[in-house]
Amino acid sequence: MKQQSKTSGPSQAENASTTQQQDDVQLSALEQEVVSLREQLRIALEREKRSLADYQNLVRRTQEERATLVKFANKDLCEALLQPLEHLSLAALSLHDKGLDMVLAQFWKELARFGLTEMEVLGKTFDVATMEVVEKRAKGERVIEVVRKGYLLSGEVLQHAQVILD
Repeated sequence: MKQQSKTSGPSQAENASTTQQQDDVQLSALEQEVVSLREQLRIALEREKRSLADYQNLVRRTQEERATLVKFANKDLCEALLQPLEHLSLAALSLHDKGLDMVLAQFWKELARFGLTEMEVLGKTFDVATMEVVEKRAKGERVIEVVRKGYLLSGEVLQHAQVILD
């Protein structure tokens, strides 16, 4: 009888070997799955970093564009108001009316609040970026007279000063 049981089924050593092989196959499959999951995680983290960087760039660009829009939002209005206000200022000089002077001062103050500033060019050396020469009386480069005032809006030239050079 003992011989029949030995020949009829696998031995304990064979069972242990088969179990070991199955364990090795399962372990190998699990190791491959871990490697695959680590690679998927690496890819997902890279994608997340790229998305975060894209979002931060979008926020920065949006803030820069908003600042630029705010900075120059009133450019057209200031350009349109400059000539009438300059003419009114010239009229006020000849009229000597305190009320008109006060209103003009308030206009200029409000425009300054939005970034409009007058360029100080009298007595300075000619600068092509901010001035236009109307007349040149000698070979000098000094501004001796301002024909039309120049203005900056938030540091950018809005109207070039028209000048006479000595």
